[in-house]
Amino acid sequence: MNQHMTGLKLVSRPELAKPARHENAMPEEVRRNVYDLLCQPGWETGWKSNSKRDGYSFLHKHYAGHRKSGGDAYDCEVELQKSAPIIHDAWFRVKEKIFPGHRLVRCYANALAYGMDGTVHTDASEPGNYTAVYYPHERWSPNWGGETMFYNEAENRIVACFFPRPNSLAVFDGRVPHRANGVTRSYPGLRITLMFKTEKPDAAAI
Repeated sequence: MNQHMTGLKLVSRPELAKPARHENAMPEEVRRNVYDLLCQPGWETGWKSNSKRDGYSFLHKHYAGHRKSGGDAYDCEVELQKSAPIIHDAWFRVKEKIFPGHRLVRCYANALAYGMDGTVHTDASEPGNYTAVYYPHERWSPNWGGETMFYNEAENRIVACFFPRPNSLAVFDGRVPHRANGVTRSYPGLRITLMFKTEKPDAAAI
């Protein structure tokens, strides 16, 4: 796995580290297998970034761990291996290269069609929690939108913007506010992302 990673060092708020991108995250066969699996039927409707605040929803598939943030976290790697061996294979590669010493606590996929948008939210409130967003598409055009936006703590400034480049990973501290842009009317399909959420007990930098 080729890694292009800059500045991911845990520091005190409000100066959380900027997200890092990893290119060519999976062998092509693994990427294709993951994408083919995610494209299968089974999407749940009505999922929201923040169920208490958001007025609009998007599509969701749950694979392992608590279905929502805030529950008692547990190591769900074995659960993932049983529920989705193809995705477990991808997780093993991510864990080996990016998250040594971490435990997997959630794994799920989201999908946005035209007219669906994410809202600004955080994945965690405590240090030592990280998220990896995998973009499994074979190709993606800048005309299709779908960027992942990252903000400062006050949510009034963009600190990073990641184009959903195929076979790449966005890795970030779960306390960083972020949201998923919807796709434009130029794209007739689903913008699909696969999430791995982890905990590192000693909250050390990765």
